[in-house]
Amino acid sequence: MSYERGQWYLICDSCGKKMKSGAAKKRWDGLIVCKDDWETDHPQKYIRVPSDPKPVAFNRPRPEDDFVVVCTRYTNQGIAGIGVVGCAIVGQNNGLPYNQYSYTGP
Repeated sequence: MSYERGQWYLICDSCGKKMKSGAAKKRWDGLIVCKDDWETDHPQKYIRVPSDPKPVAFNRPRPEDDFVVVCTRYTNQGIAGIGVVGCAIVGQNNGLPYNQYSYTGP
């Protein structure tokens, strides 16, 4: 390295290499580095993301589910575990044998 007027020596903050001040560059993170360690700032760092749209002016909670009981030949049986409340008729089996409706388990 030869003498150059107005130049001085400094050390690269990244790799520690000795260099002239004219060859140094200031990197995006504030470090003074040599040409081998210099890198540009990432362009997506400055992208502006659009804000979210305004929320709706009013909203209300979701309504509760309405369960409609449908009385069928099966649900109007007066047998415990088979008949549905409001549909079951005591003593009625519609001519179907009880074993057809009994629960045998797993």
